[in-house]
Amino acid sequence: MSAVAVRLLALVLVLAAAFAHGAVEIGQPAPPLKGLLVSGDDFDLAEHRGKVVLVNFYSSYCRHCALEIGSLESAVETYGPKGLVVIMLGVDQLKDKGRVARMLGIYNLQGGMVDELTECGFERRYPTPTAFLIDREGIVREKYWGAKTMPRMREILAPYFTP
Repeated sequence: MSAVAVRLLALVLVLAAAFAHGAVEIGQPAPPLKGLLVSGDDFDLAEHRGKVVLVNFYSSYCRHCALEIGSLESAVETYGPKGLVVIMLGVDQLKDKGRVARMLGIYNLQGGMVDELTECGFERRYPTPTAFLIDREGIVREKYWGAKTMPRMREILAPYFTP
């Protein structure tokens, strides 16, 4: 086998391992997610069984994230009392943690930094914004890319909160 073929095979194996780790499957139980929020509180996704959880990967520098963050705050105001939890995960560099914390504080959202998670079965980086919707039984139901307006948030969430 040539040196180029060996390198190519090694690259394929590394990429396969990278994609295997953190792969989130629709219709399957949500992977583990634990860590410290910027508020200082602990977060463990498993403790939110019985609630609808939206895990939203974003960046404080992302223009589309800035467009949707008000919709996320409104969704929490509307559906939070009915059992919605939104967890924002900043993919920014740790040096930007203050910027992320400031954004979360302005919009009354809870979240943390991906690089500070103690356990993460999700990928550590997604194109931002990317969100996963987890139902009350802890099953991943949907994956959304791009900014979500409030009408879109109502469309996404309403089926989980109708009697």
